[in-house]
Amino acid sequence: MKNSIVLAIALLAGASALAQKPFTLKGTYHGPAANYFYLHYTGADGKYIKDSSTVLNGRFAFKGSLSGITGATLQGVTKSRGMDDPNSTFIFLEPGNMTIDVTADKFKDQIMTGSVTQKEMDALNKQKAGLKAQWAPFFKSLDSVNKIDNFQFQEMKGGLKPYYAEMEKYDFGYIDKHPGTYLSAYLLRGYTHDMSTERMQKYYSQLSPELQAGIGKAMKDELDRRKIGVPGTVAHAFATTDINGAPLKLADYKGKYVLVDFWASWCLPCRKGNPHLKKLYAEYKDKGFEIIGVSDDDGKPDAWRKAVADDGIGMWKHVLRGMDREKLMAGVFNPADISKQYGIATLPTKVLIDRDGNIIGRYSGGEEDDAKMDEQLKSIFK
Repeated sequence: MKNSIVLAIALLAGASALAQKPFTLKGTYHGPAANYFYLHYTGADGKYIKDSSTVLNGRFAFKGSLSGITGATLQGVTKSRGMDDPNSTFIFLEPGNMTIDVTADKFKDQIMTGSVTQKEMDALNKQKAGLKAQWAPFFKSLDSVNKIDNFQFQEMKGGLKPYYAEMEKYDFGYIDKHPGTYLSAYLLRGYTHDMSTERMQKYYSQLSPELQAGIGKAMKDELDRRKIGVPGTVAHAFATTDINGAPLKLADYKGKYVLVDFWASWCLPCRKGNPHLKKLYAEYKDKGFEIIGVSDDDGKPDAWRKAVADDGIGMWKHVLRGMDREKLMAGVFNPADISKQYGIATLPTKVLIDRDGNIIGRYSGGEEDDAKMDEQLKSIFK
């Protein structure tokens, strides 16, 4: 639980090592007796803080120092470890005096004053309330399915496209009217993988240097990532061990065209694409074409091996990406992480490397990109 909260707050924090400014958060609680409430946030020195407050006669209070606006999680007597717990809510703290009113099992319906950013977020959420209510039954069914069948859950999520399209209209309605605000930077984080590079650069440039270094850093990181593992660059020459324990070096494939397939056993679109890859492999393998599967299953190697066997894709090489979860959560670069070396953000993603080790193609997602991949391979091996 602590790790997920640390990561969420670290990513959403706008705090940096600037002048310390005090804040107070005084609260009123309605519900059964509770001994302590907890507040997780990033303080003025940029460090993660987990503070606690006793609850006496329905009153609690927190105080500390901030260098600016920051995201925080307020928790009461939680019933689960997730952020969806009814006694947990995400709020925006600001320097100054704030108040909050919460009710047991309805923390997300909090009433907060003193935070301009929270007031803006509450107003935006009010605009979205009708849409959320309309889709509530679908989300409830998704939640039930997710506990039983991950693949069915992923299949059903495809039906959310109209919902996300409408939510995007609300978010960018706010962003375009309030460019450069903390809330705009917060909202933009959710669209970093979907925006064009040109559009993202535009919004990033509207942020203050402080926001660019804080919550906006995710946008800068995404802009930097898009320069890695793209056509026109030299492919990272990884060296690792394959699924059978044998050494594997990309350099050993020089002179061949190599398609590096970034996938995972739990990724439904990845698994659905394997029959097509088998067809391509059969068609081009005798013409100097190879596939190397890089799986995002470092934590579940047995599931990885089973997926390779079940899908019948053992005819090409398979390796794990080399993810170190502790380094990933701490934001420490791991040179052994193949996915990081290729700037992989979504699965599936396929990278085509020519005979000289240069990247000449990159394909992410569904059928449209698969068609581009097919055309490029056809032109190479015609």
